[in-house]
Order: sequence, then C-alpha cells, then structure tokens
Amino acid sequence: MIVRLALAVSAITFCVSVQHPTARAQQLASPVTVRFGSVGGATDAPLYLAEEFGFFADAGLKVERRRMTNAPTLMAAIATNQLDVAGIAVTAGLFAAVKQGINLRIVGDKQSLRPGFSATRAVIRSDLAKTTEAENVQALKGRTIAVSDKAGTHHLLLQRLLNKYGMTLADVRVVQIAVSSMVPALKTAAVDGAFLLEPFLSEAVHADTVKVISDLTEFAPKEGGILVPIVYSEKFAQATETANAFMKAYMRGVRAYNDALAKGKDKQKTIEIIARYAGLDPKIISDGFPAGFDPNQRVSTQFLGEFQTFFVEHGFLDSSIDIGRLVDMSFADAAVKELGPYK
Repeated sequence: MIVRLALAVSAITFCVSVQHPTARAQQLASPVTVRFGSVGGATDAPLYLAEEFGFFADAGLKVERRRMTNAPTLMAAIATNQLDVAGIAVTAGLFAAVKQGINLRIVGDKQSLRPGFSATRAVIRSDLAKTTEAENVQALKGRTIAVSDKAGTHHLLLQRLLNKYGMTLADVRVVQIAVSSMVPALKTAAVDGAFLLEPFLSEAVHADTVKVISDLTEFAPKEGGILVPIVYSEKFAQATETANAFMKAYMRGVRAYNDALAKGKDKQKTIEIIARYAGLDPKIISDGFPAGFDPNQRVSTQFLGEFQTFFVEHGFLDSSIDIGRLVDMSFADAAVKELGPYK
C-alpha cells in the first residue's frame, strides 16, 4: 500500500497568552503569529514552558496552538500552509509528501527515545505477563499486537524487539488501532500487546491492565531516536528570521524541560505547568514515563533512513528519497550558536 497525502483538513484554533520573562532577548521587529499544530498532550511540554516562561514573547512571537487528530491531517495542513510548524510523527506519509514535491523540512525534535526518557513502550496484558523481557516477547507468539500506524515507527520497533529474541513479524498479528482505543482493547483481550503512549501508558500500568516489556531505547541511536520531529512548512522555512526565532524559543523550552526532568531543577513547578497546559492531573506527569527531547535539537538522519528502508521493504513506499531533502539542521545550528551547547 502506497501512502498518499490528504489534501483537505479542518482544525479548531485556540490562542494561548504568554507571560513576559524577566530577561529580554532580541525580538523581531513586531509580534509575529506562528501557527503550530500537534495532537496535543504532555509531549507539547516544551511549547507550554516556552509560553509560560515568556520565551516566545521574548522572541517577538505569538504562537497559536492547533490540535489535530493524526499525522496525515497535520501533513495536509502544513502542506497547504494552514500551519507554519507542526509536530508530526514519522510515517511513510512524511517521505511520500516530499516525493510528491511538498517541501516539508524536519528541523528538530518533538519527541524521541533517549536514555531514561521514553513515553512510548511495548506492553503485554498483565494476565499474560511473565518475569523477563524474553519470556514476555515469546509469550506474544501467535498473538495480536496493536500499533497506532502500520506505516509508522512502532511497526519497525516491534520488528526489532521480536528479532532480538529470534522472532519475526510473521510470528504475531499486527493490527492498527487508535492509541485512545488501545487500553479498552487490552482490557477486553481484543489485543494481547500494544505500543502505548502517554498518558494512556501510565493509565494502563497503574490499573495493572498491562506490564511494560521494553522502553525501546536500545533500538534507537545512542544520541536519541526521533519518533516525532518538528516540521516547518516550505513557506515558513523561507522566513528565516522568524523560523530562527521560533527554534531558539522552542529550544529554550526544551532545555527548561530537561533541566527539570533530567536534573531536578524546579521539577515540581515544571510538572505543574505542563499538567495545567495539557489539562492533566500533575500526578499523571510525575508518576508517568517522560518523553525525550534533544536539548540541542539534533535529528538522527540514520534513524530516519532506517524507517524509510522499512517502509519501502513493506510496501508503504514505492521508493526512497534522499534524507537530505527532508532534514534541515540550520535552524537548530543557529539556535545552538546563540545559546551555546547544552551541558
């Protein structure tokens, strides 16, 4: 099946006010509105922090956050200039869009697998769970495993988890289910395992519906494996001053997140901010599995290339593209040059 890009999409827009920071950075000449799209939730944490701490206001930006349901609708919106920036999951459609002449640009990290940070995990129903990772993987032989998109990252990660213990995708039945429907499917034994995301992951673990098999970080490059990149539209990428300003402000939000979650600086305050913006109980954030965000916004082209190869091999793409056509690190490089490398 060849993935094709949808051309029409609707979205609900809502604006979020920003507070002014104590220290001012160089601003654009006048406030510029940037339309940002994502599926929402806790993985928008760097944006919440950039707004709360005034990093966007610092840069002379007003960010309108728009929630959309999935990667295809986000890609359609950014391809038709309804969005300037989006957090879009890596799927075959991302590569297909470029093949079709839509010059999207992957410019940074919206969610990645990093040591100690993984908001996406492989799980098994608790009634099937064994003691070790190997036993749990082998217990899934002949059973049904849910992923959010067969033409997405979780399908390859599942393959790697199975291969680790001498199994292949042919040893299981893979079904595509919306993440929001996975926990009910696990509870009713409609599926036996899944690749769950936060906050559904914590919900299922705390209810003892599932046991975690793997955090999947071993299957990503040591520098981090991108699952959801920051994507610029072609038009926005050409507005260099504004595009650079957004990346710098966003990177400051990512660094505030890492300061709190990795280093413990103002951790509880930061968790409360994320929970308030995401509309979640702070306990869900504090007791959950944190997402990874690269503080220097690096993107592994190697990992993207491995996903593309998988999509071609399994018929989700008819051919490959040059990853260099898709990835542009110039905006992150400019931000790091100004802010310095994160330590």
